[in-house]
Amino acid sequence: MTDTFQSKDIPIIDFSLFETNRPLCAQQIKLACENLGFFYLKNHGFNEKDVEDTFHYTKLYFDQPHEEKQNYKINEHYYGYIDLRQELLDLETQKIGDHKESFNFSKFDDNDDPLAQTLPPLFNEKKSLYSSLSKKCHQLCLKLLQALAIALEIPQSEGGEYWFESKHSYDLKSGDCLRLIHYPPTVVKNDQKDIRAGSHSDYGSMTVLFQKEIGGLEILPHNSTEWVPVPIIPNHVVINVADCLQFWSKGLFKSIKHRVIFREDTCNLDRYSIAYFFHAGSDIVLDRIPSKLIPKDDDNTKYITAGEHLQNKLNISYQKVY
Repeated sequence: MTDTFQSKDIPIIDFSLFETNRPLCAQQIKLACENLGFFYLKNHGFNEKDVEDTFHYTKLYFDQPHEEKQNYKINEHYYGYIDLRQELLDLETQKIGDHKESFNFSKFDDNDDPLAQTLPPLFNEKKSLYSSLSKKCHQLCLKLLQALAIALEIPQSEGGEYWFESKHSYDLKSGDCLRLIHYPPTVVKNDQKDIRAGSHSDYGSMTVLFQKEIGGLEILPHNSTEWVPVPIIPNHVVINVADCLQFWSKGLFKSIKHRVIFREDTCNLDRYSIAYFFHAGSDIVLDRIPSKLIPKDDDNTKYITAGEHLQNKLNISYQKVY
């Protein structure tokens, strides 16, 4: 990867190919995960009206008084409302926390009730909308991992294309999280550095991102020093590899740094996005993927669980909370 990488070089994958030519689709996804770790997905299966409705109620929620939002602030499981400046993603360079507020949903049960939190009234009324989006994101990630398992040629005796599936079951206790994010307009003067989301890589296996209208997301390709914008393409979602999958694949798949900046043309506008963070079960050991394409372990290899990895990351990002 060179410093000449540009936005137009971010792969766009037509996921309808997964139904018509699975091996080809699997190779395209594998290449995207190896070379950059970020790609666009079209024909992804999400209903655009449902996504629009989700954004609509998300905006209504963040428009509420601060005191109301604080009534459901983040709990010990990291679900709930996260205030402006409360999350600090880039400890090395940031002096103040991110200029954003968020709401984290836990996974939902069969009655669309969240498993690890109490919802504010607005979200409780619309819980089926958020539950449906959460579960559809999870199903999409399972399919993407199926594609990777096919491309990795995992033997049938080890589970074949379903090797990842049992390790990411929706029924498992995990760090899965549907996150709504509001980035308000900037409040600092131009001579001060402020950022909407500091430089970081994601913590789990994969992330699904819905962007709306206002851009600002940038990525730092592997072995590059130049940040590259990730423009909004209507009716496309952004997929990226996260840390656990990079660790699991011994670096074959790339979990790269990304951030959300204040762009000059939109710094005085509100920005909204929705992300689904997809994790393996908390007790799943991140041992070697049984593929001839993954290097063999040596005798000194130490493994951690997906839950241990996540907790380490959360303890750093939310050090101001507890």
